[in-house]
Amino acid sequence: MKWGLSVVAVGALLFLAVAAADGEVWEEDEGEVVIRSERAAKARSDPCRYAKGAWSECDTKSNTRTRTLTLKKGDSATCEQTKTIQKKCKKACRYDKGAWGECSNGRMARTDVLRSNSDPSCEQARQITKKCKPKGQKKAKGTRRNKQ
Repeated sequence: MKWGLSVVAVGALLFLAVAAADGEVWEEDEGEVVIRSERAAKARSDPCRYAKGAWSECDTKSNTRTRTLTLKKGDSATCEQTKTIQKKCKKACRYDKGAWGECSNGRMARTDVLRSNSDPSCEQARQITKKCKPKGQKKAKGTRRNKQ
């Protein structure tokens, strides 16, 4: 469910992302990034258009990756020739879910094992626990009175 929502969110961002940073208005699609200063956006002057470079590999020390934008169209006197964007890396940790153990002391656990196609820097196994009720114990039902 979380991955499904993430894919939808990323797809929407790739289609059209608009962000404001340091007095700039950014519009992004799959092929290019358009950057206008806030004043230029209001005045509708020519924007700076940039071609997107590929994302770099993840830097393990800073846990970031970078992308270079290269000026494609715009006034070279007012537009920077290149811009660099950074973002945090995401690990692709995918696990096969184990079976839940018996309920003991109000808790149950399972062990998930890392899939072979996952990032090798991920934990090989993870332990998941959750609350539970021992078998045979039912929820206490409250008494209900009719108001008259």
